[in-house]
Amino acid sequence: LQYKSLEEAMASVINMLGMQPCDGTGTIKAAAGAKPHMLHASGVFIGGKSTFARAQFSMQGDSGVVLKIAVRSEDQNVPRMVADCIR
Repeated sequence: LQYKSLEEAMASVINMLGMQPCDGTGTIKAAAGAKPHMLHASGVFIGGKSTFARAQFSMQGDSGVVLKIAVRSEDQNVPRMVADCIR
């Protein structure tokens, strides 16, 4: 991702997904340093399908943020659609 900080990348991904962070994972602890951060998010997709995402953010030198994401839903088509929202 073309962001210079984990905080900026995470806020943008949350906004793109339209989901809510869970269990306090929506904030990055100051003491985390260069360690990766794991975001857990949940939401309801069109049609009332519960959807959950787990996203790991990590810095890759000066080139930006690396995102790894897994999405789960009751509907097998939803995870691909949700992941495709991230640009």
